[in-house]
Amino acid sequence: MNAIELVQGAMKKAEKIRPKVGGFPYLSECMREAGVLKNVWTLPAGQSTFWPSAGVISVTNSPMVSGFHEVPVFDQEALIKALRADQAGQTTFPEFLSATWEAGVISYEADFSERKVTYLGSQGESYVEAYPAVEIH
Repeated sequence: MNAIELVQGAMKKAEKIRPKVGGFPYLSECMREAGVLKNVWTLPAGQSTFWPSAGVISVTNSPMVSGFHEVPVFDQEALIKALRADQAGQTTFPEFLSATWEAGVISYEADFSERKVTYLGSQGESYVEAYPAVEIH
């Protein structure tokens, strides 16, 4: 199995078992069990890079904006609000990405082995949030 198949397989598995509310830890655990070490999203480009044990892959999604744009000022309170809405199942993933961008996040890294996500602003700001371990059956 190559790196692309490995990541796609983990995503498909997560889609089947992931609950709508509080589902990110299930996606993360599927990635971790598949040997994916981390995932980095670059906003607003919509690029996602995965580091599985067998190679590195990049996925280019639709960019959130095009042309020249000022980067929003990092707003930790707005970021936490976006996180809580997503965790409560109140937003779609594209809506979550949009809300994090509007909160001044230019990238974030999900570290599957450490079970934490680090959100980064354009001026060196950061916010780290740990997430719980879950069992996948």
